[in-house]
Amino acid sequence: MSYYIGVDVGGTNIKAGIVYKDSVIKRINLKTQADRGPEECLNQIRRAIKNFINEGEGIGIGIAGIIDSKKGIVRYSPNLIGWEDIRLVSILKKDFKKPVRILNDVNAILIGEWIYGAGKGYKNIFLFTLGTGVGGAGVCEGRLLFGANGFAGEFGHTVINFSGPKCLCGNYGCLERYVGSRYIIELAHNKIKKERTSLSNYKNLTPKIIADEAKKGDRIAIEIFEEVGYYIGIGVANIVNLFDPEVVIISGGISRAGKILFEPIKRTVRQRILGPQYRRLKIVPAKLGDEAGILGSAFFVANLDL
Repeated sequence: MSYYIGVDVGGTNIKAGIVYKDSVIKRINLKTQADRGPEECLNQIRRAIKNFINEGEGIGIGIAGIIDSKKGIVRYSPNLIGWEDIRLVSILKKDFKKPVRILNDVNAILIGEWIYGAGKGYKNIFLFTLGTGVGGAGVCEGRLLFGANGFAGEFGHTVINFSGPKCLCGNYGCLERYVGSRYIIELAHNKIKKERTSLSNYKNLTPKIIADEAKKGDRIAIEIFEEVGYYIGIGVANIVNLFDPEVVIISGGISRAGKILFEPIKRTVRQRILGPQYRRLKIVPAKLGDEAGILGSAFFVANLDL
């Protein structure tokens, strides 16, 4: 069994590690330096890889954005300034003389959870991440879904209200516009103006603070997560009706809210899917935390048939 390098490139941090079997043996975190342009960001990726290059047989990298995995090109990454049509695989192959593969970061997280985590043993999976944005990825009949152009799984930009508010993508009524972290906080501020709540004691609200107050019984905080869970449930119901997964995995910081989030999601899904009594469906939190992307990208480079 060989060792492989997994890299998870985010807008703020680069997480990299050396993977053996199902474990991250060693890891490092570096600042991405995304605001300094592609070359400085590339240098940070190189620095992360150099820590493990003598041990790794290949390099797998997950990056947010539109990724052409077949050609090894980052078409566009919203988190990395100036990253358009960057031929990342050819650059890093030239630098390190080792196999390199790249993929969308949520696909990398999905692979990690599918092979080692909450999706282990399933052939039909949908995973989505809840954070600043909302990403998604799927496995259908044991095959990772990339789509014709590498765009498959854009769960956050499925429309749940055709006359809804404008999303950052330019469309209207996207799921992300209702359940991304900035909009959860926006919802909280709107409610604070009208109702008495413990949330008004905080200057800088976060979804975690709102979740903590909901768990303590704050009525407004509970209402917020009921509303967020309802909207997520509508989105999940659409995915279930379309793809019929065995398991839906919810990843990302907001997913750690627990029952206050999962109960309204599950309730809404049951109400809105076709034939719930005939389906074997689980909706579960991710298991691997921030190591999922490292594990998934390392597995991707180790298994060329994916």
